[in-house]
Amino acid sequence: MRVLPFASLLLAGTAAASPVMTFTYDTGPAYVAQNDGRYGADGTRFGADDVGQQDNLARVERATVELGLGRHRVIALYAPFELATRVTLAEPLTFRDTTFATGTVLDHAYKFNGYRASYLYQLVRGKVGVELGASLQIRDADVAFSSADGLQRDDQSDIGFVPALKARVTYAPHPDCAWAMLEADGSSTFGLIGDVSGGLYDVGLTAGYPFRPDLDLYATLRVIGGGAAVPDQEITNWANFASASLGLRFRL
Repeated sequence: MRVLPFASLLLAGTAAASPVMTFTYDTGPAYVAQNDGRYGADGTRFGADDVGQQDNLARVERATVELGLGRHRVIALYAPFELATRVTLAEPLTFRDTTFATGTVLDHAYKFNGYRASYLYQLVRGKVGVELGASLQIRDADVAFSSADGLQRDDQSDIGFVPALKARVTYAPHPDCAWAMLEADGSSTFGLIGDVSGGLYDVGLTAGYPFRPDLDLYATLRVIGGGAAVPDQEITNWANFASASLGLRFRL
């Protein structure tokens, strides 16, 4: 009986393999390099500096659960990101249907939480490992403006799904030595969805060291961003963040 090529690929990666469960958590400071937005037909275009997001560093955190079986890996990621700032408006700002006058003390809340499921297949094994696959990200976003006196408030919330390609390259010369990893997720509409344009990228460079056979300490430099322009909803948002974090990786 002939076996389909795809089935052969799956069987080859799982033969004589034991599952490995890995947990990671890292946190650290982040800088908002860009966060441009416009909401509503008459909405004001504003940037990160206009709403005080570049006055201080933010804190980011990420947690993952990975299940590896032979050449196959499934990853679940939780990456919350929330900012709260207060500014005094130097000029009027219109958000959706609400206009905040010059001089208004304005509170701005920005939430962009990410939930991501990924699959990777290991193409190359050894000191240098190469894995390719895909991700599906759930976007949980909310943008809100409110006057400090509580008299005005407006917000825009959205839950969406973003597919992406994923790649991971690792360098691990020996289980007891330092290791490095470059990981990237990325997607773009490429103008294929009507007049909607959008994209996502998440690139991290990590270096780690095993303190025990089942526990590593690691550091990550990461850039992440993207956004979308949706004319029929009269929404535009493009953002770019950079972060540096420390974390722990635990294997069962």
